[in-house]
Amino acid sequence: MKKVNSSLFGIFMLLFCILSVQSVFAVEVPLKKDNPANATQTKSTSALPVAVSINDTELGIVFSKSVGVANITIEDQNGNVVYQDVLDTNSTRTTSIETGGFDSGNYTVNISYSTTILIGDFQL
Repeated sequence: MKKVNSSLFGIFMLLFCILSVQSVFAVEVPLKKDNPANATQTKSTSALPVAVSINDTELGIVFSKSVGVANITIEDQNGNVVYQDVLDTNSTRTTSIETGGFDSGNYTVNISYSTTILIGDFQL
């Protein structure tokens, strides 16, 4: 019985270490509402139902609750669309976008759902 418990404990500790290291290298991409009527108004990312993080090879998008269909677009610093997708948050709330093939530079992620448009800037 002790051998099984120590094996399970070892597996748990390995998974914990791997997940901890991954989160250390991920950086949160701050999001703001795109509100042309009042451009100075921003909303805290903690109140938004979506969080975006970036690491060396991917952009992660996680919805904390379902918002229906979300459109995700990434534009480079020249305004060219380099990625576009639709995510149905009723069936899945997370997505990972590989950024390893993107050129170095500044990018903007746009996430829109219902009447909400969120914008976040990040750099590769």
